[in-house]
Amino acid sequence: MSNVIQFLESMGANAAMARMSFVEYQAAIDTLNVDTDSARALSLRDHVGLRDLLDVRPQMLCMVMAPDQESETQDQPDEHEAPAEDSPESSE
Repeated sequence: MSNVIQFLESMGANAAMARMSFVEYQAAIDTLNVDTDSARALSLRDHVGLRDLLDVRPQMLCMVMAPDQESETQDQPDEHEAPAEDSPESSE
């Protein structure tokens, strides 16, 4: 995993890191083994520049498609319907 991503992950997981002073934040960036452009983007908190450097998707969407209630009821047999003649229920 990239040092930049590990750094961002640790900042998100540790509330104390999110409240670091500017000097502490810069010192944390200086300890990372990252290229100059990534360090500059982190220092400026430039998420667009960082996204471009890491070559990640600009947006990610998630959707849940639920079936229509009408189509769900069409698939289920009516509980008041008589069983079909060749079904095992009718032979009893």
